[in-house]
Amino acid sequence: LPDRRGGLVLRRGTGLLRTIRALAAFLVLLPAVHVRGAPRDVIINEIMYHPPNDREGLQYVELFNRGESPLDISGWSFSKGVQFAFPERTKIDADSFLVVCRNLSEFTVAYGKEVKAIGNYTGKLSHHGDRLELSDAQKRVIDSVKYSDRDEWPAGADGYSPSLERICPSADGQRPDNWAASTLPPAK
Repeated sequence: LPDRRGGLVLRRGTGLLRTIRALAAFLVLLPAVHVRGAPRDVIINEIMYHPPNDREGLQYVELFNRGESPLDISGWSFSKGVQFAFPERTKIDADSFLVVCRNLSEFTVAYGKEVKAIGNYTGKLSHHGDRLELSDAQKRVIDSVKYSDRDEWPAGADGYSPSLERICPSADGQRPDNWAASTLPPAK
């Protein structure tokens, strides 16, 4: 029913009122709801932008599915930083990783066949800083990182062997304090 100000007055017991109340309750809780298999569960987790001895073929970007369900990322792409379109039937299992390599052959020789990896992307990650954007098949940005070799970013990842690793997968990837130089394996 219209009220004096042109708005609507809903009477108790109407189906519309119950629907609006249910919708309002849902919208209040929406930030706390975790949708299984949501695209935002895939994040940029690790970046090898300046491999030691300038071995550019060892550059890579690691993705992580922090969700509870596998996700099909067919048709997704890196839309900034490097160029790579994920082929059909590319999936990342729940709580799992996928490495996208600049040169898959060089990566496999250096790191082994046990790591789930695909490639080859085109372009090159800048040694000084770059912006990476991961987009879904509809060209919506799913995750992005603007890393740097200056200021608050970890210096160890700038050509000294380690990569940049995201510390907390649920924290903002834009924050330099959420990234650290990876741990080097023990010397043999």
